Amino acid sequence: MSKGMVRGAVLPLRTLWSPAAAVDDVLVHPAVATASLVILGAVFGALALPRLLGLLDGALPPTGQALLDAHLGALRVGLTRLLVLERLVLPLGFLAGGSILWLVAAPALSGRGVRAGAVAAVLAAGLAPLLVQRAGELAVVLASPTAALAAGDIARLPARFNVGLAGALAAWGVAAPGWLGVAAEAVNVIGVWVVALWGWSLSRLDRDAGRRERAGSGVWWWVGAAAAYAAGWALYAALYPTLLLLVMGAP
Repeated sequence: MSKGMVRGAVLPLRTLWSPAAAVDDVLVHPAVATASLVILGAVFGALALPRLLGLLDGALPPTGQALLDAHLGALRVGLTRLLVLERLVLPLGFLAGGSILWLVAAPALSGRGVRAGAVAAVLAAGLAPLLVQRAGELAVVLASPTAALAAGDIARLPARFNVGLAGALAAWGVAAPGWLGVAAEAVNVIGVWVVALWGWSLSRLDRDAGRRERAGSGVWWWVGAAAAYAAGWALYAALYPTLLLLVMGAP
């Protein structure tokens, strides 16, 4: 592996403490940096899966009743698919928000000579705080007590790390239903961190492309990042029941 590829592979981590240097480098290694983010996120998630699946088996033991065991078996398969999807794929609300922001920012910056791929790369680098979230979720899962949990509690166990509204609800023992739970998941410190990186990175791209400086000119990129983030999570919340049905299967 070349030195350049190594630098690209560690860019998601560098973004956490040195976003200015990372934005410069991510434009040189956009594909490697993006792939590294996806892989690191999947690795952290995969490390939590054995523990989660073990807890799931303990929560749904065989009963000896054929009909009930068939129902529990179907539930176990559905929850396993859900856990695998949630641990191996970056949170879909963040991905939806980034995609919406890219659809707006790429055409706006293309007239200034900024490639759409460069916009996508810096937005992907802005998702680096999700690695902190994944690491925190892994710690919460591994440190959870071995006492049996209900199947639904196991699916929500990683969310206890959520430094925001969802985490507070979990700490209080409140299970927010449906779209409200998705909305609570969006309101957290990691989301604010991502939005800040998105707004700062896009304003940096705009400035470097030769935009004439004027007071408050970069503020609109921050506003756009926040709006796209909210829109992405709203879209995810609206589609969540359908997605859950597709992943879990019909009862």
